[in-house]
Parts: sequence; structure tokens; C-alpha cells
Amino acid sequence: MPYILVRGNLASYSHKYPWRVLVSGLKAADIEQLSRFSSIGYCDDSTIVYLQHPCIILTALEVLGYKVVASSSTSIKQDYNEYMWTMRKEFSEPEPDTVVKKAGMARNILLL
Repeated sequence: MPYILVRGNLASYSHKYPWRVLVSGLKAADIEQLSRFSSIGYCDDSTIVYLQHPCIILTALEVLGYKVVASSSTSIKQDYNEYMWTMRKEFSEPEPDTVVKKAGMARNILLL
């Protein structure tokens, strides 16, 4: 089950771009699902920046199946406005019968 990190501000920084939310660790399919939200792109290989209030992005991620498992904020006076959420998405385990059938099919192909 993959974890993602979400960091955002709860009070606006400026009038032009008041909200900035960084999301790290999303899979390509989840990024595609979030494409309707304005983004300024990537700040590194695994972090995308959205220009939305954190509650909007957190709610969208919950709709995609992610759940908040931890949250924190910084104690630095200048950054009291920054919060971080760790989220997790659970995947169902494959049925044992399906795994056995696939393994058997692979073995039969190798024997041919």
C-alpha cells in the first residue's frame, strides 16, 4: 500500500497564488484523476504542485481512496502556516486462486 505526502498552507501567502499544495508519491493514474485542479507542474521527480486550498486536494485524494494516517505542522515561527499530511491507499490482495492459475499458466507456457 503506497503512502503519499501532502504539504500545504492554511492561510494565504499572496493575492495571486494564495494556496500551494505539494503532493509527493502519486501514481500516474492518480495524477490523471487530479488533472482538473490547477497545477504549476513538478518541483522534483515525484512532487506535483497544486494551486488549491489543501482541503480541496485532501478531499479529492480521499475520493481516490487515500486516507490520512498522520498529520503535523512545523514549529518554526515563519512557517506556522505549513502543514503536512501522510496518506495511505489500500489495495485489495489478489485472490489466491487467481495467483495459482497464473503461475500454472506461466509454467505451461515454459514447458512448450
